[in-house]
Amino acid sequence: MTRAAVALDLGGTKTAGALVTSTGEILDRAAEPTPAAQGPEAVLATAASVSRQLLEKAAAQGIEVRPILGIGSAGVINPNTGQVVSATPNISGWAGTLLADELAARLADVPGRPIRTVRPVNDVHAHGLGEHMFRLNNGEDASGTTILVAFGTGVGGAVLIDGKPQVGRHFVAGHVGMMPAPHHPEIEIFAPTAEDPEHLILEDACGGVSLPGAYRTAGGAREVATTRDLFEQAADDPTAQRVIRVSAEIAGSFLAGLVNAIDPDRLVLSGGLADSGPLWWEPMLRVYEHVRLPGIETVPAPASSGGLAALLGAASLAWADDNPADTHH
Repeated sequence: MTRAAVALDLGGTKTAGALVTSTGEILDRAAEPTPAAQGPEAVLATAASVSRQLLEKAAAQGIEVRPILGIGSAGVINPNTGQVVSATPNISGWAGTLLADELAARLADVPGRPIRTVRPVNDVHAHGLGEHMFRLNNGEDASGTTILVAFGTGVGGAVLIDGKPQVGRHFVAGHVGMMPAPHHPEIEIFAPTAEDPEHLILEDACGGVSLPGAYRTAGGAREVATTRDLFEQAADDPTAQRVIRVSAEIAGSFLAGLVNAIDPDRLVLSGGLADSGPLWWEPMLRVYEHVRLPGIETVPAPASSGGLAALLGAASLAWADDNPADTHH
């Protein structure tokens, strides 16, 4: 009989789910918009709904379901208790939610009770776990220390040692977007839209949400509402090119500093900006190679797992005998 785990990727916009085998094959999918403004009860109901859809698909196809559900979620997650320790306002009232217990309770009445345990981790930690799972299943080296940095709407990160996420004393390890942004002579274009303009953090300069505002500050004359708009204009707009270049150079300087401090086996980049092509990668790599210490050979590389990382990471939680993110192990 085919066996699969239910894996969820709970974000502020969408809650996606999949049935995933132990070798990372995705057998089926389901998704619903996340009702982020409606609070934890609505968000949990959506996560349960997506899970139920997948359980129904599994039953219809004769797939045996692993009794552990893995989930990568927005927010700082205590993997020992399954509670959301803190969160941004993107999901209203999310901090304090007993994610593991509440979601498991909402699935307890499914006939046969196929899900008995829910294992949540932070969404970027799930990305790191997914990259590790993908590499193992595709014959790539996954041993040692992996740093993953996600340059998406915001900036997040994860550190894994031999596949185990290093969540830290207060479960916030990897929150690199909150670190001070490296100095750059043109960094002032990001200040007007920052929460604390005098103390810019990496997310202010390297998160996609910040780039349209920086374009306007830099004197951009066109209608640019999203980062996607900015990259589309960059074909013939010097101001758009400047904003992307400065953001990428700051990212390169930060990444080199990170590698200089930790000296990892690999540095993996994910997220929309990391998928945006040479306009971002070339200036990022140029500065990275300038700041990186001599003798270090580690070079940033795009995630091998691509858009599958979050779901694969959630699945790896479900397939593990012991929770790899639990600090008690």
